[in-house]
Amino acid sequence: MGMCKPSGGKYDVYGPSKHSLPKNYLPNSRIDYYDEKTRELLQQRWYDPNGLAILDRDWKHYNNPQKPHKFPHDHPYDWSMKIPRYGYDENRPINIEYC
Repeated sequence: MGMCKPSGGKYDVYGPSKHSLPKNYLPNSRIDYYDEKTRELLQQRWYDPNGLAILDRDWKHYNNPQKPHKFPHDHPYDWSMKIPRYGYDENRPINIEYC
């Protein structure tokens, strides 16, 4: 699946730094989420052919000082799990299939 140019389109959204993107959206699409004040890219979310979220890429967010994060970092989804979104893993490489 060529996700660099999602066939379902790419959509820019602006909002507060604390946000929640939809878990379901247009099939094969991507949302780029920007801070409404700074215009900085905060997160990207890709959707599969059924419109379910399959990957989040965090570009910036507020860290827990006890566990700093590297940016960007990815959070894949596995909808067969009770909590489908994987947590932060500093050793997880960026998925180069999604750009």
